Amino acid sequence: MESVLFIIALATCLYLIFTVFEFIFGFNQIKNLSSQILLDKDQLPTLSIILSALNEERDIEKALLSLLKLDYPNLEIIAIDDRSTDNTPDILDQLQKQYPHLKVFHIKELPPGWFGKNHALHFGAEHASGEWLLFTDADVTMKSDTLTKSISYVLENKVDHLTIYENHQRNYFWLKILLLGLYVTYSMDKKPWRIRYSWSKKSIGHGAFNLVNSKAYKQCGGHAAIAMECLDDLKLGSLLKDNGYHQDTVDGRDFIEREWYTSLLDMINGMKKNSFAYYNYHILPACRDALLALGFYIWPFAAALLFPGPVRSLNLVNIGLTLFISVYVAKQFRLQKRYAVFYPIAVSILIYTVFNSVFSVWRNKGVIWRGTYYPMGTIKKK
Repeated sequence: MESVLFIIALATCLYLIFTVFEFIFGFNQIKNLSSQILLDKDQLPTLSIILSALNEERDIEKALLSLLKLDYPNLEIIAIDDRSTDNTPDILDQLQKQYPHLKVFHIKELPPGWFGKNHALHFGAEHASGEWLLFTDADVTMKSDTLTKSISYVLENKVDHLTIYENHQRNYFWLKILLLGLYVTYSMDKKPWRIRYSWSKKSIGHGAFNLVNSKAYKQCGGHAAIAMECLDDLKLGSLLKDNGYHQDTVDGRDFIEREWYTSLLDMINGMKKNSFAYYNYHILPACRDALLALGFYIWPFAAALLFPGPVRSLNLVNIGLTLFISVYVAKQFRLQKRYAVFYPIAVSILIYTVFNSVFSVWRNKGVIWRGTYYPMGTIKKK
């Protein structure tokens, strides 16, 4: 028994050592948007910003005003009111009267075979005239030079699809803990520094900032190709990478900000719709990842307590390595390092969040997203 546990602990240790070095090397490969040199404005292509808003009266005005103040030439902004029942339509109409480069459309009904947000973004892309399209969310604010630097980066590096890490406003202890778990597991799984390489199958997309060449978007089918995908941002990134387009990511947390969730409960409830979707609604991969997470982040504590000798020693080393990774990831995502010590709790809450999503989909026999119910039979057909 102890010999088997020793082999498992040794294999885990070797993997974590490799991961430490890859994280240090990999995160250092991700460029900061602040360092990007700007191209002359006459070199910049036309660009369309597209966002979908459903009952976003709290954030939509602030977000749109930040976009309307961007210093990018040849810019149009397309805001889609996706069946809102609050004051969102009135806010959009009032802003349209003040800013001529803002185009507002109101969607009253959702056609069959679409998730609402995907349809709204598809509708916006069909009405966009820009050579580049930026898909963003209705609660995102940006600094005035964000687009100029981003387009300068993609043109200089011949990139077809650029994502940017945004800064999350995090005001509550338990929300920070859950976000830590998300940052750690996301980094372990996605390894975002790999997405720029054609040999890697890794791909990402961020709802806050998906900048894509219009021709590439249309040639791979755009949102019509992912009409019933709940993780629209990630799936768009995967679609573009699978079609051979060059993808990259940069650190833009000095340029983009959002309050993603307002509390721990808000985040757990918000992730009901998409955590299980991450596994394409298959229970076995979700269970596999849960067991791996328990094995990497929780089991070493139990093993160090229960078993003496080399097994204990190796598991203590593994705890130290995992803590280092947690501290390093917290630093990369600008979360105070002291929260890194809570990584076992963070991962445990994240596992609960995933299976809360599994149970929600099973109980409802479908997904509830932005107030609309989508039966699983419809989702799986697509």
